[in-house]
Amino acid sequence: MGTPIIRPVELALDRAQLARLDTSFSTTLIYRVVAQPLGFTLEETRSAALHKHFPLDDDLDAERSWQHGFVATDGARIVGFVALHLEQWNRRAVIWHLYVAPEQRGCGIGRALLQQATQLARAEHMRCLWLETSNLNHPGIQFYRRVGFSLCGLDTTLYDPQGPAADEIALYFACPLASKRAPA
Repeated sequence: MGTPIIRPVELALDRAQLARLDTSFSTTLIYRVVAQPLGFTLEETRSAALHKHFPLDDDLDAERSWQHGFVATDGARIVGFVALHLEQWNRRAVIWHLYVAPEQRGCGIGRALLQQATQLARAEHMRCLWLETSNLNHPGIQFYRRVGFSLCGLDTTLYDPQGPAADEIALYFACPLASKRAPA
């Protein structure tokens, strides 16, 4: 495997590979959200082995939630993907997807994809990157914190208690683009 190349997504060419990209994570650590009288705390907690997968195929058509995307390729194979939507009203760049193939994690691809997203957001005069993830996504949360994101909120009611994410709580993270900690 060589050094992956980061390029803009071309949905007509990339759709099939993106739909097959392994977007899963596994963990035995989660964040338990504990309500306090005027807020919440997160407690890192051991859990049973957990494996989650996020299918992309339902967000790769004209009705998709994102405007801009980048892929990381290793030869002809897509090994990473980031997608974002630029919100003009509050100048926030929302990261909708950030995935790296499991065998490529820890090699800098996630950082490189975020750097592309950051460059685009800065060029479009966005003030921050923002994303939502679940309290169960311990590996993702650790990565986001390492690259400069900070917890900025949560929603205990976002996920349907009758749906597949019944025990999850939405956590929101932001990274100011003017900050030295923003992904470069």
